[in-house]
Formats: sequence, C-alpha cells, structure tokens
Amino acid sequence: MTQNRYAHFLILGLAVFIGFYGYIWSMPLFDLDEGAFTTATREMFLRHDFITPYLNSVPRFDKPILIYWLQAIPTYLFGFNEFAFRLPSALASTAWVYLIYRFMEEVTDSQKAFFAALIASTSLMTTVVGKAAIADAVLILFITWAMFAIFRHWQTERAVYIRWAYFAMALGFLTKGPVAVVIPGAVSLLFYVSTGKWSSWWRAVLDWRGLVIFLLVALPWYVLEYMREGQAFINGFFLKNNVGRFSAPMEGHSGGFWYYPVVTFIALLPFTSLVVVAIRHSVGDLRHVWGKPENDQSALIRFGWIWFLFVLIIFSFSGTKLPHYLNYGLIGLIMIMAVYFPTIHNRWAHALPAWLFFVLLLALPSLLDVFFNKINPPYVRDMLADRAQYFGWSWYLPLGVFLLLSIAMVFQKRKTAAAIMIPLALSFSWIANAQLLPIVASLQQGPIRTAGLIARDLPGDAVMYKMNTPSFGVYAGKILKRHRPEEGDLVLTRVVDLAQLPNAKVLFEQGGVALVRMR
Repeated sequence: MTQNRYAHFLILGLAVFIGFYGYIWSMPLFDLDEGAFTTATREMFLRHDFITPYLNSVPRFDKPILIYWLQAIPTYLFGFNEFAFRLPSALASTAWVYLIYRFMEEVTDSQKAFFAALIASTSLMTTVVGKAAIADAVLILFITWAMFAIFRHWQTERAVYIRWAYFAMALGFLTKGPVAVVIPGAVSLLFYVSTGKWSSWWRAVLDWRGLVIFLLVALPWYVLEYMREGQAFINGFFLKNNVGRFSAPMEGHSGGFWYYPVVTFIALLPFTSLVVVAIRHSVGDLRHVWGKPENDQSALIRFGWIWFLFVLIIFSFSGTKLPHYLNYGLIGLIMIMAVYFPTIHNRWAHALPAWLFFVLLLALPSLLDVFFNKINPPYVRDMLADRAQYFGWSWYLPLGVFLLLSIAMVFQKRKTAAAIMIPLALSFSWIANAQLLPIVASLQQGPIRTAGLIARDLPGDAVMYKMNTPSFGVYAGKILKRHRPEEGDLVLTRVVDLAQLPNAKVLFEQGGVALVRMR
C-alpha cells in the first residue's frame, strides 16, 4: 500500500465525492427528518425569523438553531432545492474525513490515517447519513473534533487543545444539544482516570478560558430562545426531545439491547470482517485497561474502545433507538479498525460482505416479485408498483461487473487483502449511494415531490391527510395544514385512504400517493 499522501488524497477525494456529493442535487428529500429540517429552514425566510425554528407554523423545539443557520446560507445563495439543503452536511462530512486523516497521521502514521479516512468515507451508514439534510453530520464533526482535541491534550497537556474541545462542544451544543457535551465529557473522564490522569482531567474541566469560550458560543441563543418562548422551550427541547427520547420510545423507534450491536455490523459494510478483527483483538487491547499505556497507539486504541462502547451502551439503554445515533461513537471503532487494517490477510473473508451485498441486490428485483403480495402495509406495495422501470441493465450491469472484478482481484496473489479492499470499498459506496439510494428515494419520495411541484402552481391550502411528509410543503412552497380536509383544499394522502374523501377530485396519483382537490 502506497504511503504517498497525494495518492491518499486522490483516492479519498473520489470516495468523498461518491459518498457525500453524488446525487445530492437530484434525490428527493426524505421524510420525515429531511422534510422537517428543510421545512423549518424555509419557514425562517418566510417568517423573517432566524431565532425560533417553526415547522408548518408550529415552533419546532426538536433541535437547536445552528443546523438551520447553516442550511439558510446555501439556500439563500442557490434557492430552496435539494443541493442547497444537503450541502452543509456534505461539507461537514468532508471536513470530518480530513480531520480523521490529519489526527490519525499525527498519532500513528499516514497509512493508518488513510485507512481510517477510507472506512469513514465509504461505509454504509456514514455515507448515507453524511449527506442528509439533518443535524447529524454536523454534530458528528463537532463531537469528533472535540474528542480529538481531548486526546491531544492528554498527550501534550497543552491548554490550547482543551479550549478547542470546549469550542467544538459549544458548536455541537448549538447543533443538537447536551449529547455534544455528555459524550466527550464522559469518555474523557473514563479515559483520563484509566490512565491515572484524574487531576489533569479535572484541571481541563475547570479551565476558565475554555468555559468562557463555551458560554460565549453556546449560551446566547439558548438565553434568547428562553426569553422568547419561556417554559415551552424548556419543555419542548430539554424535557421532551432529550430526557423524553432517552426515557421512552418516540415515534415507534424502539429496540432491545441487541439493536446497536447488529447495527454496528451493518453500518460498517463493506468492512464487517474488519469489525470482527477489531473485536478479536479487544481481549488483548483491554487486558490492561488500567494504568499508563505502553505508547500513543495503545492509548489511542483504549480511547477508541471507551468512546465506542460508551456510545453503544448508553444508547442501548435509551428508550428511543435510531441507527444513526451509533455514528456519534462509531469513529472510535473506525480508528481501531484502521490500526489493524494493514495486518489483515484473509482476502476472501474481507471481500465476502461486499459480495453478499452485491448478490442480494442482484436478487432484489426477483425477491420483490416473489414476495410482492405479502408486503405490508398496502401503501408500501403501491409504492413499489413502478419498481420495474429502475431494474434494467443500468441496475444489473454495474453490480455484475463490480462483483466479477472483485472476485478476479482476490485471485491476484501479489495484491494484499488491504489493497484489494480499496477498490472494493469504492465500488460498494458507488452501488449504495449512486445506485440503490437514488432508487429508494425515487420510489418512496418521487411521487411526493411531483405532487408538491403540481400543488405549487395551484391555489388553496395544502393539507396532509393521514400522512406526515413535510417535504411536500417544501416542494409546494406552502405551509402545510393538518386539519380535516375542507372544500377547496389541496390534499396529499395515500391512495388507500381516498375512500374516506368522497368529495375529492384526483389531480395526481402515483406510487400509492394521491394529490386531490376537495369539492
């Protein structure tokens, strides 16, 4: 494997483009989350209010303000479109990958830095979430920045690093709230105590300059929002969307203790076998979990395990479980995987997860045909009714070519397993992000986008009936209503619910979604 940094950046640049930028301008916005964030950003301009986010005229206390400000800049420059809404997340993910490379290069070497950045920029969940028009990519950048600064402070005792950590946590606190402080705070405490540096941790916590930086950056908006909204803000943001999400499932997002361990193996595709390698080494890595590490790499591995396991365990106890929550600690495991990446030898085992993924996708159209009548609920069958137009040669040819080429590479004995994984990871990311995800978006959200664009030029209130798809309002350029449909309303509903609207004239019907005019 080449140690040339220019080669590293060329490959990583391609990975970043495929994973975070390809198709962000053409894929319809996903509901619920992308639709909600983009609607709130759009309403900031409509209301001329850049302090309190609103979702269809109702204050949205789900997330703090920074993500809406970041989305407002490109939408002001480029208009209300998918590219502008997703650009802040794509840029944050790009910065995240670069930060990973620089940090790992400083602590280990350029080869391990390259592998860590490659895993981060091509894995399944990091790329899907990394370009979504939601707060998570930005939050992950700030949490990672804070954690890297904390580790560098542990290495050097230089106060400048702890102040950078406070600054990054403040920005994270403005992006998604307490989680941006809880994770770095708890992980750093466990790590410093395990290495016998409790006093150093406590001095860092009490660094008055760092505390001032945090308060100056994070506090003003919270104070202003409380002065405007009062107890409703405290109840909505802190009690409902932070304490409430942890204590009980919200919106049906629940799962057992098995949930995040399973998500880990899927999220890090195509590097699932490397996860197994890291777990196999964990017995030795954590044997001396207490005391001074032998060297910086040993310290990094301990830091990574504490980081990843803390996030996995704490969210396993959370009532609300969503896959992307694991991203807040996944980089800890990615760093460990990168350390062991150059040592892998079994090329068949490491290529197998990608091969299984390719084979599954090759079989997907046939599987949908076989089990189509058993798919529930009925509106999902309606959504998949037009699937045949997407599963032609443009679907089968790239999958078949990548599968055959990757099998051929495995037989080339002069190539190491690590070298084989580089083109395989790029191929996997291209299939997942440039083939599969756009089809999912078109089937699930395409009809909603089309209905919204039709409604944009028609008079009348826009109403969602038995649906929660805020992206419809973004495309329609309207504030959505949630009341019982009335005469003259433009109503977005599911085809299966049309029977409950006997006075409706159908204007558009596709993929199980209907736009109707009430008469």
